[in-house]
Amino acid sequence: MENVTRSVEAELAGFTDLFRDLEEYVVSLDRVLSRIGAGGDPGLLLEYVVEHGLPARLARAREFVGDALETVIGAEALEAIADQVEGYRDRT
Repeated sequence: MENVTRSVEAELAGFTDLFRDLEEYVVSLDRVLSRIGAGGDPGLLLEYVVEHGLPARLARAREFVGDALETVIGAEALEAIADQVEGYRDRT
């Protein structure tokens, strides 16, 4: 994709919610991983992810950002970006 400066419009409330969630994730994951690093049960990470509904919340964040980007760059370009993602793969 070309390196051009463009603006994306979205609701301020959406950005506020997204920032609040990201702040929680960064702080909480740092705390959880620090505890695990200090010998805590690795299950703490799973507990946090499940109890705080991270998969659904992250999906909402992706939808918010994706919708805003799509209005500027189009569905095809957005799909091309999504195709570049390296996700989790089973090691078997």
